[in-house]
Amino acid sequence: MAKVCIICEKEAAQGLVVEDDAVIIAIRKVKNMLGVAKNNQLMVCDLCAESYKRKRESYERNIVIHTIIAALVLLAFILLPLFTSGFSIWSLVMGVVLAGVIMGFSLFSHVPKASQKKNEEPPAKESAGKPAEKPSKERKPKKKRKSKGG
Repeated sequence: MAKVCIICEKEAAQGLVVEDDAVIIAIRKVKNMLGVAKNNQLMVCDLCAESYKRKRESYERNIVIHTIIAALVLLAFILLPLFTSGFSIWSLVMGVVLAGVIMGFSLFSHVPKASQKKNEEPPAKESAGKPAEKPSKERKPKKKRKSKGG
């Protein structure tokens, strides 16, 4: 599995690890169904870190703007019919649909969140001549059961 930078689209040995969010998971599922998935580990290389931060800040600002616009549209679709002819279920449905479409527009500029920890190549294992150590298993105390008798 290759480590690929999401900004410059080149292989990177180290950098910030991109977290798999709902959008990335959905894209991976579609690609797996179509048989074109590469299953690369997504990263932001050190050279592209500043560019990534600017794009991420812009994406977060766009989400806030889209949310405000969607809320205003939904509010308009609910309140305007109340002032004119009374409550209409169709205006509510259309308001929710239109608000969803407006929120969906923010996905066109999606920039996934990267964790603050850097992913570095692990050092070569020095296990020549040394037996592998087993991790110790600690026992948890058992819970006491309540008796069901009287």
